[in-house]
Amino acid sequence: MCDHGPTCPREVGPTVCAESQTIISLSGMRTDEEWVATVNAMRLWNAATDYVVDEAKKLPIATEPAVAHFLGQKINLFFTVLALILYSIAWPTLAVTHEVQPAMLPIISAFAALPIMFGWSNPTLGWAISVISAQVIGLTVDRIDDWNYTIQVVHLIELLVLTVLAYLRAPLRLLPVFWAVSCLVIYMAAPPEAEDGWVVGLTIAAVICVLIRIILRSRAQLAQQTMLKDTEKSKNAVLEERTRIARDLHDVVAHRMSVVVVQSQTAKYRIDGVGEAAAAEFDAIADVAREALDEVRVMLGVLRLEDDSPRAEAYARNPNPGIADIDGIVAATRGAGVDVTYRPFDTGEHVGDACALVAYRIVQESLANVTRYAAGARVDVVLSVSGDDLDVVVSNTVPTASPINLESAGGQGIPGMLERAKAVGGVLSAAPQPDGGFVVRARLPLRAVGTPGLGQWGPVAESA
Repeated sequence: MCDHGPTCPREVGPTVCAESQTIISLSGMRTDEEWVATVNAMRLWNAATDYVVDEAKKLPIATEPAVAHFLGQKINLFFTVLALILYSIAWPTLAVTHEVQPAMLPIISAFAALPIMFGWSNPTLGWAISVISAQVIGLTVDRIDDWNYTIQVVHLIELLVLTVLAYLRAPLRLLPVFWAVSCLVIYMAAPPEAEDGWVVGLTIAAVICVLIRIILRSRAQLAQQTMLKDTEKSKNAVLEERTRIARDLHDVVAHRMSVVVVQSQTAKYRIDGVGEAAAAEFDAIADVAREALDEVRVMLGVLRLEDDSPRAEAYARNPNPGIADIDGIVAATRGAGVDVTYRPFDTGEHVGDACALVAYRIVQESLANVTRYAAGARVDVVLSVSGDDLDVVVSNTVPTASPINLESAGGQGIPGMLERAKAVGGVLSAAPQPDGGFVVRARLPLRAVGTPGLGQWGPVAESA
């Protein structure tokens, strides 16, 4: 087995990993030794680039946003290494092609080679430095008679690479400028017999780059259109599901609530001997059922609306119930025969809309659970402010009737409260007490939304 492991093509035949296929296609591997050498070279390159980038980021200048962005892309390191290689070639060879004072060799060579380091991060800047320096060097530096170009080979290669990168990455509207200026500079730098060839070559490169950009743009537009179609399809699926839910609510819940309202309102006329107290109870039942029916009808309307429709936006602007509305549900629960003690906070703290709505729903669901599962129990509802948090505690004593087994209730009330608390960055716990009672505790941020968690009160009990 070779050093690359079980994915080596020598071991598994035609089934190779993506890395193996890439290396094979690039290296033209013929032997195991070549394979090992190629893999080791790639690993060495990755390790070296990681080390250089990490060390460069430790420099004080690396804190500058532009430098940090430059170092954040490994491909910029590749162009920097390429620039240094070209610089190491340009410096000693410049004296072979041009008559330059020794002190000017590193400076002129730097303009001839180093701009390519901007080939990926800012090809327009690199190209501009390259063409200007090529023109200045060609006009001010004398060349040796045996050399026919006004600039050296390294500068010519750099200018061609930066021109192609500018064709591909710079704004498309500037491409004619890149083409015209590059043709002019190279036309003036080349000998007469090569001038036309360079212009034709730059023109062909420009056409090919434009075609590549058109193809890539078309593919990007196609991908965007596909994404929009998928989004619209998902939106339609959501609307269809909303319509189905609304239809089910209308056919089942709304119909039965209407029956409750009618029966409650007509009970005192249909049943003989109904006293005033019983008639008042029937009227109260009718009022509660009518309010519930109104809420169901509102939900039906919302479910049938698109999220961006005017009616949906108008509904979203309607005020939600909050802390001030807790008095109403406490009074309604007392009217159902439950002994409820309510102690609101009186510190004058402002409670955000999201926090107030969640607190209201937690109290509402907790009182509903007591009414269903803890008949005869006494309930305490306490709201208090602790720092930047609102504490909501709803506890009940031991019910006088046999409570429903919490493990078999199978409801979604407490999980729903937990999700509401998490949605605003709060915590919630609900669990039986040693004395047989039950307590729900929630801590909600008054204004800010934090990271939800269980906090100090422990896990949520599996119940209603």
